[in-house]
Amino acid sequence: MKFYICALMVFIAFVGCKDLKTPKKTYKNHIGDTEFNPEIDNPNFKFCDSSKVLHKRALIYYTGGTRALEEALLNAYTFKPKYAYFTGYIIIRFAINCNNKIGRIRTEVLDSDFNATTDQNDIEAHFASIFKHLEHWNHAIYKGESYDGYSFYTVKIVNGKILKS
Repeated sequence: MKFYICALMVFIAFVGCKDLKTPKKTYKNHIGDTEFNPEIDNPNFKFCDSSKVLHKRALIYYTGGTRALEEALLNAYTFKPKYAYFTGYIIIRFAINCNNKIGRIRTEVLDSDFNATTDQNDIEAHFASIFKHLEHWNHAIYKGESYDGYSFYTVKIVNGKILKS
């Protein structure tokens, strides 16, 4: 009798967990990579070895750490009165090559509820420009080898002003 109860429980668990209506997800081969876009990307930025690009953001860092990066952002940021109406997040994704150069910068603006918004194109372009001119990046070194890599940084904006971390 115990065998039948156990078998029935396993069958119910298996059938209950299996969702036959869920379609199989498919992903593009370049998921995680940022493809070159001639309209916005610097054509002089090149990966040193495009077959060895890391997606370990912790391995890329700014000289002086997060505080130094934050100070560089604050110094380069120009507040405009129209920014005062924005509270949310700017997410900047970028690549750093083995020569410590930045490229393939992409931005996304989220409102305070983390919903994507396109209402803030000017501030988005401003942050892309700031990042484009930041220096002092350090490329990824993993197991003693130099790598190109991707990273991202999130800036919180409250009433148009950068909120320090």
